[in-house]
Formats: sequence, structure tokens, C-alpha cells
Amino acid sequence: MKNLKELFRKVGTALAVGLAVNATVSFAQAAEPLPRLAVTVFSPPSQSIWIPVLIQKLGLDRKHGFELTVTPKPSNVAYTDFATGRDPVCFCAAIAAVSRFKQQGADFTLLWNIFNFESDIVIRDPAITDIKQLQGKVVQTDTITGSWALSKWFLQARGVDLGKVTIKSSSARGAAGLAELQLGRIDALLVNPTEGAAAVAQGKGALHALPVFDKAVWQKASGTDFVPSITLGVASPWIAQAPNQALIRKFYAANREAAAFIRQKPAEAARLVSKEAQVEVDALQGVLERYRDLTRIEPLRRHIKTVALLTQKLLPEGGQLPRPLTDAELDSLVSAFDVEGRNE
Repeated sequence: MKNLKELFRKVGTALAVGLAVNATVSFAQAAEPLPRLAVTVFSPPSQSIWIPVLIQKLGLDRKHGFELTVTPKPSNVAYTDFATGRDPVCFCAAIAAVSRFKQQGADFTLLWNIFNFESDIVIRDPAITDIKQLQGKVVQTDTITGSWALSKWFLQARGVDLGKVTIKSSSARGAAGLAELQLGRIDALLVNPTEGAAAVAQGKGALHALPVFDKAVWQKASGTDFVPSITLGVASPWIAQAPNQALIRKFYAANREAAAFIRQKPAEAARLVSKEAQVEVDALQGVLERYRDLTRIEPLRRHIKTVALLTQKLLPEGGQLPRPLTDAELDSLVSAFDVEGRNE
């Protein structure tokens, strides 16, 4: 009996030690910080900010095992820092704009599409109901952006003679651009849908918007019904590192979940991100409901033929690229990296 009691005592001691060790390990694991992912977006009210913010608000980053930080920057600063490798992850890489950087030798690649191309012409004159009526008018936009590059192509493809339109380039966004329009210093603003909706809402009936994208025009040119536009870009040396590959796959999964939330609950999504987006809730909700197909999170490699059409034909012909991308540049631009991890 004494031996049996001694055996039970030893077993109990061993179990206690084992539980203590497991608890210590579990505590250490729980206390281990999550890997951090820093992404650059355009300063609000740019649409590039609202998916990252929604991921944060819904806790999708922590759900997928990382911590997201978001840094808004003016478009020219964001592009400069991305092209030079200072910011390795850009949530605002417009194909038309960054293709120029690729031709200049910048070492980056694009992983997935985020937004399809859409842009709005916000107008003060109620008599202007067709974009061809912009001839003879002054239109303000940020000509450094990829949105302008694609907008220019669509305007020309739809019959607008841009030689008869005065384009005023300005990086001023939000209230600054709206003030120019309301004071009559310009006739129209060419902006993204979020900025357009905000301007129309703030105009309180004095402004209206016309879409630049035309599906019929694009289908005739491409055979597809959407234009991949704003993408996730990363520095090539950064994505070559295994920890970053695992991290970016988690971010991709969070992107997909956030996009699904937007489609299913546009009103709630608008409420969650309106403050950081600097857009009134009703205006942002209107964008999310009006442009239901604006967000399309898919590996860009699946659409390399469309990117080829843009970068090797349409944009060079429209003067938005100094020359077509070579096949090697195109292959480098559109990453073959498996963001979904299906082949792992």
C-alpha cells in the first residue's frame, strides 16, 4: 500500500509539472506578438483607405494572425516611396501609373487586383449631361495618378477631344478641390467614385456626377467587362522573403473577407470606415451600393492578358506610357506568386 501511495504521489507530481510547463508554453505563445504588416494608402478621401480600415475595424487582421498598420500619404509621396522601395507594400498601386516606374527600373511586382477602374466627373453646370460637353471647359484632376491615365483613355475613346479641354493638374483633394469647383475657378473635377460622392453630397444639390467608365466601350476594346486598376504592389526583395510571403497571404485572406462584408453589408461597412475615409456615411454607402463591382480581390496574374492590353497597347497609344512594356517587363510587373497558397 505504501508503494502504491508513493507511485500515485510521483504520478501526481509529474502531471502537475507537465501542466505547469504546458501553461508556461501556452502563456508564452499567447504573449508572442503578432507579425506586423505596414501598408501605404493614399490620403483620404481616396478609396484605397477603406478596405485596410475595415480590416482593422472588423479585427480581420488579428483573426488571420497579423497586425495591420495603415499609413495614408498624398499620391505623389506614396508613389515615390513605393517606387524607390522605401515603402515595400502599397495598397494603391494603379497599373497605369506604376508601369512607368517599371520601365524606369523600379524593382516591384503587383500581386492582386483591389479595385476595378471607375471615375467620376463632378460638374457644377446642370446643363452638362454628356462628357463631350466638357470641350471648352476647365477640368481639374491629379494627373500623376493611374486613374487619370485610364480616364484620359476613356474620354478619348468616347469622343472627347482633349485638345479642347483645359486640364488643370492638382494634388489638392477633398474640400480643396470642391472649393475650386464651387467658386467657379474650374468647371469640373475628375475624381474617384468616393471623392465624387463626397463632393456631390457636400454640394447639396448644386453638383452632379457623370461616370467615365463605359462598359460597352471597354468590351469592344478588350472583350472583358472590367478594368483591373488599383492593385496591391510589393517590393520584389520584400516578397522574396518567406516570412513576408506567409504574411501577405494572410493579408490577402483578410482582403477577401473584407470585400465580401462590403458586398453583403454596404451600410455597415460605410458606417465603420466613414470617419477615416473622411466621407459622410450616406455618401460612402451610396458609392458601395452604386458600384457593387468596384471591389474585385483576385490574383492579378489571372488577368495578365488584360494588363498586357493596357500596358502594351492602349496606354502607350494614349500617351500615358512612353512606350509599350516589353514581355519581360510585363512578366515582372504581374507577379506569378501564389497569394492563395493553393500550391503550398
